[in-house]
Amino acid sequence: MSTPIIQTDSVATAGVGSSGPRRVRWAAVLLFVVIAYGLAWAIASPLWFSGGLAPGGKINPLLFPLGVAVMATPAIAALIVTRFVLKPTRMARYLGLVPLPPWRRTLGYSALGLVIPWVIGIAALLVASATGVVTLHPGPDTAGILLSIPVASVLTAIAAFGEELGWRGFLLPTLRPLGTWPALLISGAIWGPWHAPLILLGYNYGLYDIRGVILMTITTTIAGLLFGWFRMRTGLVYPSSFAHGSLNGSAGSFVAAFLPAGAASIVPTSLGWVGWLVTAILIAGLVLGRTYHWATDRRRSTAALTATDEPAVS
Repeated sequence: MSTPIIQTDSVATAGVGSSGPRRVRWAAVLLFVVIAYGLAWAIASPLWFSGGLAPGGKINPLLFPLGVAVMATPAIAALIVTRFVLKPTRMARYLGLVPLPPWRRTLGYSALGLVIPWVIGIAALLVASATGVVTLHPGPDTAGILLSIPVASVLTAIAAFGEELGWRGFLLPTLRPLGTWPALLISGAIWGPWHAPLILLGYNYGLYDIRGVILMTITTTIAGLLFGWFRMRTGLVYPSSFAHGSLNGSAGSFVAAFLPAGAASIVPTSLGWVGWLVTAILIAGLVLGRTYHWATDRRRSTAALTATDEPAVS
């Protein structure tokens, strides 16, 4: 039997005590990975048996519905493992679903999550243009594409929530006993190969071997540092879901808006080295500002938590 842990100064909004879980439950992590990866491959398998992403040169009609379904697999894995293995008494809080108040803070970081990827996208294009990597050519459709980005970002955030509930809702706090930076880096690295069922079909990079998976893992590791920052600052998965959706919904749109048809490139997006560099600079600024720490819920600063608020320890 474990003894109560009394928090006399602050309570972390991650849903566990201010120091987080006391140790990594590796069996839970492994089961989460197996379920998330296994379901992703199972759901994407019809694409492999129907000619890939573009059989006969036409987009496979299964790509969109199956792609959205694949994005839900980390959430499914997180819910199963949290409910039946970790068994925290406050499951919703552990996964970063509550508490929503203070509303102004939650909405503020969610809005910031939408805007920051747009800033990254524009900055990456400007850097790529300034260094001669690409030549910008706004076309007659540029204004319409730019106006569609906010709507696309919000809609994509709905699907991205399925991923964020798994990677930042479950995996990041579960790895937290390793330390903030190891948890951020490892969760981001695990996130990368999960994309393999689509990446190996040429999705994003146009590569059909391990090179595409490696490039995607670099992307997710860097992006995971940014999305993890939102999770840490608020204790919630909603702001990181908006950031994730915004990045997915805007990256290709910025390229389509400012590069001529047929000259699309992943380099000035979050998937390429220019995008990686811009995102890394932003992260460095957040680090220098000493903002990479788990936020605390001041409203419950005198509350007491029992050890059952953490994942159960066998």
